[in-house]
Amino acid sequence: MMPFSTVENVSFRKMMSVIDPRYELPGRKYFSRTAIPTLYGEVRERVQEQLKSGSYFATTADLWSSRTSEPYLSLTVHFIDQDWKLVSLCLQTVYFPEDHTGEAIAAGPTDALASWGFSEDHQVCITTDSGTNIIKAAELNRWTRLQCFGHRLNSAIEIVHQDKRVDRNL
Repeated sequence: MMPFSTVENVSFRKMMSVIDPRYELPGRKYFSRTAIPTLYGEVRERVQEQLKSGSYFATTADLWSSRTSEPYLSLTVHFIDQDWKLVSLCLQTVYFPEDHTGEAIAAGPTDALASWGFSEDHQVCITTDSGTNIIKAAELNRWTRLQCFGHRLNSAIEIVHQDKRVDRNL
């Protein structure tokens, strides 16, 4: 989770020379133009092979913010493979600076599924939090939506925690 320019930092280069003086540390252009694109291609190919083993699938989608308050949208696909094992793969996490309207959000998961070759007809359901905008997105896409249990539990705990009638000295 560091920028490519890290490999050109004097302190980082010095640390690497202490670890292994024989190692020739490539520059940032090597990582940004060769290593990462090659790795992405290899991983995408492996993921696409895994995806072939599931005919029906469910998804989860979430809008979240980074530590620096940058908005992202993630889509994860879940399916049972031929060995009856649950497989969960994050297909996409994208920077999402658009307005967080239901219409804008609806396009994100649809585009992600299409880019991986998934047919929306084989999606059983999508699990999301209870945000009105993501509920609207699921409705616009005509997808069956399930509420996230973890989100519901967290909301219930927050409500109880704020309730003045609850004796916290138990």
